[in-house]
Amino acid sequence: MHFSQNVLCAFVIFAVVLFGQADANKGQIVGTVFDANQAAIPNASVKITNTANGLVRELKTSGAGQYRAVQLDPGQYNITAVAPGFAVTTLQGVTVSVGSAIGIDITLQVQATTTTVEVSESIVNVALPAPTTVIGSAALQNLPINGRRFQDFAVLTPSVQVDPSRSQISFAGQRGINSNIMVDGADYNQPFFGGIRGGERSNSIITVPQSSVQEFQAVTTGYAAEYGRSSGGILNVISKSGTNEYHGEGFYQNRNSQLSKESPIPVTNLDKPGTLINVKPAESLQQWGGAIGGPVKRDRLFFFVSYEQQHSTQPRRVVFPSLINFTPTAANTPAYNFYKSLEQPFDKVNNAGAGTGKADYILRNGSRLTLRYNRSGSEETNAVTVGGAIEAFTNNALNNEGVEQDRVHFGTAQYTAIITPNVVNDLKFSGSYEERPRLSNSKQPGIIASTIGTYGTRNFLPTVQWDRRFQITDSLSLIHGSHSFKFGTDIAKLTTAQTFGFDQFGTFTINSSNVNQILDILSGAGSVRNRWDSSAVSYSRQIGNLAVQYGATMAALFAQDSWRITRTLTLDYGVRWEGQWSPAVDSNNSALVSKVNGTLFPNGARTDVTRIPNALKQVMPRLGLAWNPTRDGKLVIRAHTGIFYAATPLLIYSDPTGNFRTPPNNVRLFLNNRANGTIYQQFKAAGVDLNQYTPDKLPVIALDAVQNAAAFGLGATPDPYLGAGTTAVATDFVNPRSFQTGFGTDYRVSNSWVAGVQFNYVNTVHLERNKDYNLPAPIVTDASQRPMFGIASGGTRLRPISTLGQINIRESSARSMYRGMTISNQYRGKKLNAGVFYTLAQTYSDDDNERDSGGQSSMNSFNYAQDYGYSNLDSRHQLASYAVYALPFGFEVSGTFRIRSGLPLNPRTGADTNQDGASTDRPLQSPGVPFGRNSFRNRATYGDDLRILKSFHLSEARRIQLSAEFFNLFNIDNVIFGGTTNIYGLGINAQGQTVAPDARWLVLKTADGRYSTQNQQIGFPFQAQFGIRFLF
Repeated sequence: MHFSQNVLCAFVIFAVVLFGQADANKGQIVGTVFDANQAAIPNASVKITNTANGLVRELKTSGAGQYRAVQLDPGQYNITAVAPGFAVTTLQGVTVSVGSAIGIDITLQVQATTTTVEVSESIVNVALPAPTTVIGSAALQNLPINGRRFQDFAVLTPSVQVDPSRSQISFAGQRGINSNIMVDGADYNQPFFGGIRGGERSNSIITVPQSSVQEFQAVTTGYAAEYGRSSGGILNVISKSGTNEYHGEGFYQNRNSQLSKESPIPVTNLDKPGTLINVKPAESLQQWGGAIGGPVKRDRLFFFVSYEQQHSTQPRRVVFPSLINFTPTAANTPAYNFYKSLEQPFDKVNNAGAGTGKADYILRNGSRLTLRYNRSGSEETNAVTVGGAIEAFTNNALNNEGVEQDRVHFGTAQYTAIITPNVVNDLKFSGSYEERPRLSNSKQPGIIASTIGTYGTRNFLPTVQWDRRFQITDSLSLIHGSHSFKFGTDIAKLTTAQTFGFDQFGTFTINSSNVNQILDILSGAGSVRNRWDSSAVSYSRQIGNLAVQYGATMAALFAQDSWRITRTLTLDYGVRWEGQWSPAVDSNNSALVSKVNGTLFPNGARTDVTRIPNALKQVMPRLGLAWNPTRDGKLVIRAHTGIFYAATPLLIYSDPTGNFRTPPNNVRLFLNNRANGTIYQQFKAAGVDLNQYTPDKLPVIALDAVQNAAAFGLGATPDPYLGAGTTAVATDFVNPRSFQTGFGTDYRVSNSWVAGVQFNYVNTVHLERNKDYNLPAPIVTDASQRPMFGIASGGTRLRPISTLGQINIRESSARSMYRGMTISNQYRGKKLNAGVFYTLAQTYSDDDNERDSGGQSSMNSFNYAQDYGYSNLDSRHQLASYAVYALPFGFEVSGTFRIRSGLPLNPRTGADTNQDGASTDRPLQSPGVPFGRNSFRNRATYGDDLRILKSFHLSEARRIQLSAEFFNLFNIDNVIFGGTTNIYGLGINAQGQTVAPDARWLVLKTADGRYSTQNQQIGFPFQAQFGIRFLF
């Protein structure tokens, strides 16, 4: 308690003096002024002028002849230097990128002749210790891009990939939700779900117009103390501003699905039952928009506006691959026909729009005021997603789909004050608001039989979620001699609310990998006497009021120094502190609280469900150096190390804040097969005969009947919370923390070509995982020596708190480790702009959930050691490359090429074999010894996109461009193992005997040479897109 009070007092005192984070959307120019004999010239005058808007910064060199201009906007500059007795020297065309520190040494001549030098763009940042990659405006404008989303370019940078579960940006093997995305230095993360604003929707819609993006910087690891809230790297996006010249563009792009190739995976021919066909799954996409910017008053006031819109229609199809070439029995034919009747084509419609407005005012002393506002909105029908790619073929019925909507408002006000030439203050206020309604196509019970497919209302629909973030950041830069000090703080206030609950209409789950058994259960025939009369069936139903609202406060302090020890050696050192005040728990349900609090669970833990810990001890020292041993800027050696904390998405706290109040927000009753009977028998005792209802006529069972059925199953007195599953946060929960270290080198082979190598190591602890505390200690019951829990359907044991179901505790006990080497080559010439990055890496972890709101992912929560293995993000080999080449006669060709080796594949038994209520069991390779987690490999994937562009010049400043783009140019199949192909089976049976793998295990192609319908394609087959753009 005293610690948090002291930190808060220190924070308040510090905040009175200065507010701060960094010049997060700026760059620097550093250098030394020499005479002809390479002696430093002190007190020389240096004038730096932005060629686009006339901004002027005037400096004096230090006693060592050094100068440093901080908080410079990205763009081109001219530098003029002069000293008594020396002629004026001017350097033209110095390019500053976001986050860069460009080294420009200036030599003054004695003779009275003015010297002017054209400076080529520098790719080497001689004073930065961390590995960074900048994707500039030329690449953003001219590379083929499948959707006009700036974040899609991030995968062209080293060790960056898209995580497979939520499709968020992952740096150096870190979870995508633990990255940090910024726009103009302001936080652009989704505080509730984690990742970029827009959440999973950002993968298919425009949230920031691409025409408003000037460039972005990716820092993989080792970023400075001014940045935070990421255990991996950061992505910093810079928006365009108006200049002294009017510039703009208008464009239209059209991608017709008829100009695409067929999917390599066949589907059921609905017009000719019993046969298979290959269809074209690609979308038809139209995108249009434009931008304009210019002066309101030259050298003083500027504006920039842009807007883009899209309309997309993608054909999708309901297909149940497990029923292809399947012959039903006479008994289960009704259920088979029911599923086949659900197979149908439908369209996913995705409409979205986004606009940006920006104004800049430059004061006479070089101070600058910037105002920016961004809005986006979208609606997508029949495209419910939890983060993975939306496939053209789905085994979810159309009534299991819904409508995804999203609206984002995001604004920033920034004032960069030039107090003196060596003292600069940067104050920024930003606010963002996002609303995400998610509607359902139906309101009826759901049937989940994952081996075949899903029918009825999606188990988390309908729902509405919103959140807002207000943030103040400020930094003070102080240049003193060879030191560039920076101090700062930021405060962020987060608020969120949602109306959300699982299984609002009830959900039946059939936990079986046997197709015949599933069909029998739905038919009430064959191996079962009545519908749902099987130990493989469970049922869950929501009893909460769905509503919750809460907030959190985040704050940070930092101090750092960039010390130019010599003209060739720069040392960066600093420290950052972050604090998080977590939301309060509403715990007025004393009956429910008393059942959990104070209980010593079999795993040896206790918990307190009435509070969520604050995170106030997050201190992060950081150190880095950049050394230019050759003094000519050709060779730079970098090294960095430090501690980094990530922020926890607020979704993690949603259920824990409201599960233990009256009424709760999202609490479900769980009914499993008990000693007193199956689900059918439990409901029959409560007066509901499920055998009377065919699958398409299942009723929404009254809540009192569900509670009576739960009481019958447990042989207990009816209780509103009998069998309820709850969620809380562990009493020792903390935010993820990583230790990073790395070293590398860049060598300028020529003025246009830089080659480099970088080694990175990231060890992350305190990662979030879900753990069911309400489990008995497992025991071995047969010769397979598999630890059994026995509490799920078919089991005979009770939970420690027998009147409750799953008690899901959000722990911070998971860990991961990344080590990688990147070899890079970048070329920026007059005609060719290219980059090639190869990364060899390994990533290990014992849990990879990306803020999962469901149950645990471990096979045995009493033994996490057996889960430590290859991470889901273990991309062993990764190649990313791009090129833009100017041809004669106004032609230009550009392309991207990516290769990723196969990700790990986790073998499954296909059922809840150990009866712990989760289908996460792996097969055994010998009695008591499971296969390692992610111990097999999936297939490699490739991306090859091409753009051909022809420019027609109407005048010096106006031109029309025609473009043709080809995605998946060579129509590479990119088919990976999916669906039931990762079902291995038991491995070792109850008699201790080796069992052959399941017939579906790793089946790539069937006997006729076609791809198995269980597999999936990453991305789409070949697609073509044509466009026109007018630039002025």
